[in-house]
Amino acid sequence: MRSRRRGNSVRSRGPGGGSGPSRRRVLAGGIGAGALLALPDLGSSAGASVSGRAAERYAFVYGTPDLDEAPSGSVVAAMCPPSRAASRPPVPVAVKLAAAPVSSADQTVTALATVDMVHDGAKITLTLLGATAPTVVKQGSVTVTGVPHDAHVLVTPVFAPGSAIISLVLAITVPVGKQMVRKVHPHTGHPVAQLATTWRSHHALAYFNQHSGAMTGPFHLSDEPSLALSTAAANSSDLVLWTTREPQPDDSAAVRAQASLSRLHVFPLGSGKARLSAAVSAPWPGGEPVATLPTGDVARLVRGRQVQVCSARTGEVTEHEIPALREGRAKPSAVTMHARPDGTVFMTKPGAGVAVIAEATDSFRTRSRIRYAAPASPLGAPWSKAVLSPAGETVYVLGPAGTGGLCAYHAGSGKLAGSYSEGRQYHGLYQLPSGALLAVRPENPRLAFFAADLSPLGTAETNLHVSAIY
Repeated sequence: MRSRRRGNSVRSRGPGGGSGPSRRRVLAGGIGAGALLALPDLGSSAGASVSGRAAERYAFVYGTPDLDEAPSGSVVAAMCPPSRAASRPPVPVAVKLAAAPVSSADQTVTALATVDMVHDGAKITLTLLGATAPTVVKQGSVTVTGVPHDAHVLVTPVFAPGSAIISLVLAITVPVGKQMVRKVHPHTGHPVAQLATTWRSHHALAYFNQHSGAMTGPFHLSDEPSLALSTAAANSSDLVLWTTREPQPDDSAAVRAQASLSRLHVFPLGSGKARLSAAVSAPWPGGEPVATLPTGDVARLVRGRQVQVCSARTGEVTEHEIPALREGRAKPSAVTMHARPDGTVFMTKPGAGVAVIAEATDSFRTRSRIRYAAPASPLGAPWSKAVLSPAGETVYVLGPAGTGGLCAYHAGSGKLAGSYSEGRQYHGLYQLPSGALLAVRPENPRLAFFAADLSPLGTAETNLHVSAIY
């Protein structure tokens, strides 16, 4: 099928040049490593007209700029693909993104967290963008005093379904000692003097009220020393947080025996004091998929095949094996999990070519399993390789490694419903609120738009190496 390209693509360029940011700079916080583009959600199902309301919604493209462009991480809004609104110039949105954005469950609000080192510590700013325009809806900030300028501050915003409170989980890592050490150079074999730094970290919490714009905190947690690895989720009343203590050289045998255990904390929203805290089983937290269930419990997908369900009320953790996800492949896979309003959970393991719809209220019993050929890139950003339509009837996946493109499957029967390919390999797949599909490629044109029946709507270029769509 021939692509119906709508006009010329729009390429957004940032100022400056030079080399791109290192991973260390990305993790350091407060440095413009990431960038965000806002683009109108113009798609609709094939043959249908685009409503004015759909045209006014925006999606956000997050990633890192090309090595020779926009190393400062500036943010602009671009019209991709061009529309009747294409005459509008690019709109600046934000700068100095140091962490991935987070969207609310209904995709109406996107939160951006930035860190600025000021004279008395680290200033954390939370900016909320609306879906109807790439402009600031609310903004608030809090300063963590006493943080040295060479510290690392990682910020994780957490939306709470049914609540106006957004939690900010702060991982604060500071240097506590520096000394010169001698190491053997791997190539020359000669000893070389190097500066070694010892780091210690702990977590803190802050809370932002979307209605009033007020920020409270920070509340420092007594979990030092920590690995600064955490996983967080929230329901309408509580923040559920997993952290792990960092083993120390002088730890006793009793402490070392517990080193592999994580701790689960439940904080009432707005509070810095845990309502309960308990040791929980492995694995260590590290940003694994989590989902808040309609019951208020929190599900955590671990080891790529098991779901740990935590009761925010009691702290009890139960584990459920997902049989369809047991199958492994030599090539690693990006495993994802998303809770749906109907009480089901959609899980994918593209490396094994499987998607699962499970009943969260029935011990994660498999309602439907869809098998498909593994794509060429089952691991790596963007992490979304398959999506379930809002009605739950169709599963869209990246096409097979041999042909590329996209495929659609009936969610109930698991049978192939349609496919499209022009030989291109896509690395990520999303469905916009209008129903249009947005596929991501590693090279320009990086953004490709498709209708729900997989007919192409057009393409657009961007200077970002795309990490996610919000």
